[in-house]
Amino acid sequence: MTVPPSYAQFQAALGNKYVIDRELGRGGMATIYLARDLRHDRNVAIKVLRDEVAESLARDRFIRETQLAARLNHPHVLPLYDSGEADGILYFVMPLMPGQTLRDRLEAEGPLPIDEVLKLAIEVADALDYAHRHGVVHRDIKPENILLHEGHAIIADFGIGKAIADGQSDDATLTQLGVIVGTPAYMSPEQASGDVIDHRTDFFSFGCVMYEMLTGVLPFKGGSAHAAIASRMIDTPREVTELRNVVPVSLSNTVSRLLAKDPADRFTSGAQLISALTSQDVSAPVASATRSIAVLPFINLSASPDDEYFADGITEEIINVLSQHTRLRVAARTSCFACKGTKDDPRLIADRLGVRTVLEGSVRRAGSRLRVTAQLINASDGCHLWSERFDREMTDVFALQDDIASAIGEKLNLSLLGDATSRVNRAGPRHIEAYDLLLRGRVLLAQRGPSIVPAAQCFQQALTLDAELAEAHALLADAQRLFAIYGMAPTSEVIPRARAAANRALALDPRQVEALATLANIAAVFDWDAAAGHAFTQRALAINPLHVRALVESGFVDSYRHGGTDASRRHALEDLERATSIDPLNAWAFALRAWSHSSVADHEEGVRLARHAVDLDPAAFTGRWALVWTLGAAGRDVEALEAAEPALTMSGRGVRILCEMAASHARLGNREAAESLHDEVLVRARTSYVGWSEQAAIAASAGRIESARDLLRRGIEARESYLSFGSCPAWQPLRDDNEGRRMLDAVGP
Repeated sequence: MTVPPSYAQFQAALGNKYVIDRELGRGGMATIYLARDLRHDRNVAIKVLRDEVAESLARDRFIRETQLAARLNHPHVLPLYDSGEADGILYFVMPLMPGQTLRDRLEAEGPLPIDEVLKLAIEVADALDYAHRHGVVHRDIKPENILLHEGHAIIADFGIGKAIADGQSDDATLTQLGVIVGTPAYMSPEQASGDVIDHRTDFFSFGCVMYEMLTGVLPFKGGSAHAAIASRMIDTPREVTELRNVVPVSLSNTVSRLLAKDPADRFTSGAQLISALTSQDVSAPVASATRSIAVLPFINLSASPDDEYFADGITEEIINVLSQHTRLRVAARTSCFACKGTKDDPRLIADRLGVRTVLEGSVRRAGSRLRVTAQLINASDGCHLWSERFDREMTDVFALQDDIASAIGEKLNLSLLGDATSRVNRAGPRHIEAYDLLLRGRVLLAQRGPSIVPAAQCFQQALTLDAELAEAHALLADAQRLFAIYGMAPTSEVIPRARAAANRALALDPRQVEALATLANIAAVFDWDAAAGHAFTQRALAINPLHVRALVESGFVDSYRHGGTDASRRHALEDLERATSIDPLNAWAFALRAWSHSSVADHEEGVRLARHAVDLDPAAFTGRWALVWTLGAAGRDVEALEAAEPALTMSGRGVRILCEMAASHARLGNREAAESLHDEVLVRARTSYVGWSEQAAIAASAGRIESARDLLRRGIEARESYLSFGSCPAWQPLRDDNEGRRMLDAVGP
């Protein structure tokens, strides 16, 4: 093996372009020199290829390919200043970068903080995406080639590996060197075997780097280069979460996908990888390697498309059964159903929801017969762990759900039968038609808005057929509560019904969490009894610590409560953040979290969260309302009015959106527009229900303060739900009035 050229030899070959200062280091491929670029009066780093490497190359091709790499211009790509041949010596020139390499950092500190891994990974993925789109593949991604400059990642030697490999004349020689076409510890299987490669080889190498950043060790090991290469051909590395259990399982899944042996199973682009990385939540709950699952909405294969509600209902039932097991983390219902109809790869969904396994299935109903197929998929490699078809009678529907849960438990090394809280081996439904109505109503209730009305009707009809159906009582209670929450009916009419139905549900089943959550909200919002609300919430969370609705509604109330302390509000925001980490695709939860941040004057964060809620579900009213609210609270009234237009359309010119718009117009000095909206609400109130509180808010925006005070008094006497939104921007005109502010400050928990 020849030694690199001496200073004098190389300096003589360079002529007067660069002045060599000293050697900075050497590796298997090249020696690096510190030099002075005389033309531009700057220090540079020059890499000189070793003789045996240079001798194996087609030199003209090498120069052309390095010139192509020199065209890359990206903030996370180290520029290539120059390249060429001098007296038979091949070299290329780069900036001299202060700082350290990722290898230096790993050797000094070991595994890096998760949030820092994400930041660096996104920057590297951005650089890969840019280079690949410009036809340049790195081929040698490793910690030594990732520079850390002022806290940012910069990839060095971009395109050099491809240039050398494409220009080589002896594959065997260069593969033996193991540094030009890839470093063995980070080399993809197809690169190691000499197969045709594309940009996805870089993703595999970067998967090795991410694995090392998160765990401090390499995914594939061997006592020699050959052993390391052989390991990646036959071995599957341990999951990142097995080595470091604080890593979110979704991030671990992302690394596993990068390390897929088949390039087709990896990410297809840097942009797709960035999407996966930016969806990571470092506060998300972690899970063991296999004990987490998302149940995707089962496909309706029945003859009637109207039976889709039944397939959805079966899906939710299976989620509920699996959730009984305390050792299995089950993705929240709302996030699972947010994936309905997307046709996304189950592995992408698993990354998004932070789970290791995904359950897919279909339902076909014909008369009293059911056919359900189900398959359990391993998120890391897309392989089916289990699949089965069930043919049953409707009367056996509970046993069917339990059989599916038990089969999953066996595959995940769980014993559902050993869990005291499990509902395995339940008796079938007492009344099939009542059960069918329950499923239909539950799906409608989840849609909110106008669907609450037919949902309540379904529950009432189910209870006519089976008066002891506890869940129907609980969900009817929630529907009645929502009539008041959304201003669809007078509080005095629906809240007593909601309270009675919730209490009946608990009399039949003391573990009915939905009934407890409803009573918690009634106590806080309508009874103005914060202590009672907390007591009901704690009872609900004792049964199900991950109950998203209980966490969100309690956190929302505490964030705006007049008597709350800074500590209680901070705790409330933490509960809301926890809820959205449990249920990361729940647009409703993000909307209430947005309102809560706005309530504590964190307006820009409120706007950001509201926009995220709209992105998650553009068709949902609550997120649209939250965006109008938070923009108004932030003083961005022009934007608030723009955001109000789609909310107004989807709500049928909802009164509360009209209130927000009138307040924005008033703050902008558009009094005529505010008065016009006030007149519209007055006309509506003559023929349909409009709460006193909404009338008070919009009257104040129209400048009718005395009338607004009188209307507000009536709303307070009726304990209307709109008073719960005490920090709502629509109340600002009344808050600017001393008497109005006094009345508003006196209400609520």
